[in-house]
Amino acid sequence: MSIQNKTQKVYFKGLHALRFFAALLVLISHVEMIKAGVKMSNIYNNQSLLSSSLESLGPYGVTFFFVLSGFLISYLLLAEKGKTSTVKVKNFYFRRILRIWPIYIIFTLIAFFVLPEFEMFQHYYFSQFLAEEKLTKLLMYLFFIPGFTLAFYTSVPWAGHLWSIGVEEQFYLAWPWLFKKVQKIKISHLFLILITILFIKGIFLVLYKLGHIGNPLKEIIAQSKFECMIIGAIGAFWVFDHRDLGRFQWLTYKSVILACFLATLVFTFFVPNLLQDVLHLLVSPLFLAIILGISFSKGFVLFEHKAFIQLGNWSYSIYLLHMVGVVLAVRSLPTILRSLDLFNGTLTLSFNILLYTYAILITLALSAISYFVIEKPFLNLKSKFAIIKSGK
Repeated sequence: MSIQNKTQKVYFKGLHALRFFAALLVLISHVEMIKAGVKMSNIYNNQSLLSSSLESLGPYGVTFFFVLSGFLISYLLLAEKGKTSTVKVKNFYFRRILRIWPIYIIFTLIAFFVLPEFEMFQHYYFSQFLAEEKLTKLLMYLFFIPGFTLAFYTSVPWAGHLWSIGVEEQFYLAWPWLFKKVQKIKISHLFLILITILFIKGIFLVLYKLGHIGNPLKEIIAQSKFECMIIGAIGAFWVFDHRDLGRFQWLTYKSVILACFLATLVFTFFVPNLLQDVLHLLVSPLFLAIILGISFSKGFVLFEHKAFIQLGNWSYSIYLLHMVGVVLAVRSLPTILRSLDLFNGTLTLSFNILLYTYAILITLALSAISYFVIEKPFLNLKSKFAIIKSGK
């Protein structure tokens, strides 16, 4: 549940664990992709039901992050406006900068200038194009439009996933101004914004299908999943306007939460390719229901274990650094096992289980270092710019 008044923090139970699980889904989905990137036999080449399911985990994890981020940030802005009758936009930007920029910029520089110097991080296709328009690509990353690189050029090896960070930063460039400038925001306003976004994106999609716009513009429009964050914001308004728990009782039933998970699986297996451009719209309300259900439920005590709290704190680092962790695992594990006479080159089920486990452990180690050495000193400064305290 959420708590908010002049002396207490805003905190939603279970969301640290959900944030970690979302990052883990992205990591798992990229293991096979990275195996392909270094020319190792992989499941994606089989074009099977399993491969398509694994590929879906990554987009689902990113969509969940978008919904969760829209929910939490919007609730905090509502709480701030409820307490002070306004929103200090400058403070909001400082908080986002302290949370997002340090490790993002460091990792971007590492991806452009350090990783390419090591043979193990050579991508059999993308690495050969890194030097083309390198300065332009770097500027796109540093100005938080990394998705433009994917649209107009080739992906930067092991840093293509940063497009989603750019989308969130673009969204938050304008979002706090809505709370500051509009005296009384209603859920109906959010639905209007959502419908407008979908209408505009629909027009661009039709224009693309008719051949009137090129693939780069279509790609940029498709990446801008602002509608997912709006759906999360709708949930925040709903909770803030009706803070009596009785209205959310039905969401806390484990059967409802399980049904949302199962519905997500159904979309994974049975939604035709024709609907792939709107799949995020189908699952976003389900993810919002899961967020609210677990937050207000008393049946997920395990999610509040200190281990999950810590893993949730590391989730941003996990998301940023998991490509490096997986590459290290994919490149080093066969060598280690060969030295122990435990690997003959055949990618068995036991090898893959070990590989996934090894990749997760390396990523967690890198993320812990990132969090305590780089992120936490900046996070400690956030409280100076916080009108409403948040967190455990």
